[in-house]
Parts: sequence; structure tokens; C-alpha cells
Amino acid sequence: MQRVRLLALNSVNMRMDEPHLRQRMRQRGISMRQMLEVIAEGEAIDGPRLDQWGDWRIKLARKVAGRRVQVVVVVSEKYFVPITVI
Repeated sequence: MQRVRLLALNSVNMRMDEPHLRQRMRQRGISMRQMLEVIAEGEAIDGPRLDQWGDWRIKLARKVAGRRVQVVVVVSEKYFVPITVI
């Protein structure tokens, strides 16, 4: 969790190249601002855990703009990738 917070201090450390993320944000009506607030201020509710691809995943959650938003991120040594929103 601390690793995500540290990496999130600089936007260069966040990769936003997952098409699945954008699709889910549109489908679920979650804005970029909501997602970023969850990453910056949310609580870890699952993980970190090693997935089947050898990546560390963590699920963050926070109430933002009146609704509970969850973001799953993959964390590496030098960057992190939000992969879906719930």
C-alpha cells in the first residue's frame, strides 16, 4: 500500500495504457478524478497478492462523490497500472 502511495506522488509512475480500464470507467460512470482520488486516499481492501502473471495486485476502495469506488492496481518496482474500476 505504501508503495502505491509513494508511486502515486508523481504521475510519471502511473501507466494508463489498459483499454479495459477506460471501458469499465465508461460503463460504470466513474470519472478519472474519482479513480485518482481512490488511488491517492483509498484503503487497501484486498491484497497485495501475487496473481497468475507474476504481478502484485491490490484493490483500493473509497467513497467518492457519494458512491463507493474500487480500483485494482498492478504494482511493480518503478510504476503502477490501474487495471479496472468497480
